[in-house]
Amino acid sequence: MYFHQLLLLIIHKFHGERSSTAPFYLLKGKKSGQTIQDVTYFKLHPFFSLYPKLSLDEYNGEILTLLKEGYIEEDESIINLTEKGTMHMNSMRDPQFNGWLYRGNEQMFWSRIALVIQTLSHFEANVHRYVPNQKNPDIHHFVKGYLFSRDYKSAEFYTNFRKQFLQLLENTKFENIHREIFVYRLSGYGRSGLTWEQLARYYNQPLLDIKLLFIESLHIALSIIHNEKFPDLLPLTKNVEVQTPLTESAMKTYQLIQKGHTLEDIAAIRFLKFNTIEDHIIEIVSAIQYFPIYSYISNEQVDKVLKISNRLQTKKLKAIREHVPHLSYFQIRIALAKGEGANG
Repeated sequence: MYFHQLLLLIIHKFHGERSSTAPFYLLKGKKSGQTIQDVTYFKLHPFFSLYPKLSLDEYNGEILTLLKEGYIEEDESIINLTEKGTMHMNSMRDPQFNGWLYRGNEQMFWSRIALVIQTLSHFEANVHRYVPNQKNPDIHHFVKGYLFSRDYKSAEFYTNFRKQFLQLLENTKFENIHREIFVYRLSGYGRSGLTWEQLARYYNQPLLDIKLLFIESLHIALSIIHNEKFPDLLPLTKNVEVQTPLTESAMKTYQLIQKGHTLEDIAAIRFLKFNTIEDHIIEIVSAIQYFPIYSYISNEQVDKVLKISNRLQTKKLKAIREHVPHLSYFQIRIALAKGEGANG
């Protein structure tokens, strides 16, 4: 089961230093200081906000299955892989996700291309009245603007679009199942896209696996479109990539720092707890490589924290602080974020 293998990989990357809920918050894309810093600490960028609609009940059910099947073990809410779990994880191919870059926006790309294809197929059949497969008015507005800017009724545009779309699907980065699910979900003249339940029955795979494979197919498609020449597909990716890696709240803190405000000032200005502002600093350090940290911790202190972390093979703040008691937990967090950001 693909979702199980993905969960095992994420649990493995946490190195037995997080509770069983940490992968859930990662997959959901929780915008908390802990989850954001874990993305950097444990190099989990591909999986962040991979499945925002995942419910806690669904997730807990899968964790329970992994426990029952002996793939993971739990000790005081901390989860680890067993030998059996490690073997199962190692049997999976390399996943091709980029959750940090898209954060669910891949669905916007899908909505656009699905509506464009449906529209073109109906116009080719000379049918001008149909029920759009997308309900979002923003998608309708975008697609209408896209088509009107391209003389979409011309045979030349239709031929070029079709050629580029087929070229995209033929790319070797796709597995066959990626291509098939992508196409089976499409609607057109005289043809309705398959539902998730229909796809799950067809492939005899769990619903979660099918949905994750579909998300992966979108991430692969976006990567190909951005790295190769697809002039008629590229506009459909507009604003799909996250423009800033910072959450909205962290961005406001960052802007105030740039204006010269201290952390204490910012907490007062924004009516936020001081530790929330500290969380923002960790997020900023993780996301912005050249953000200056010298007012919080020296380069020598960063190096010392990183050496201790490497020697102990841990990111646990309490364990590290025993060796540098003169540093605060906040300073240690900055050092770890800075170190992993530089390495990642």
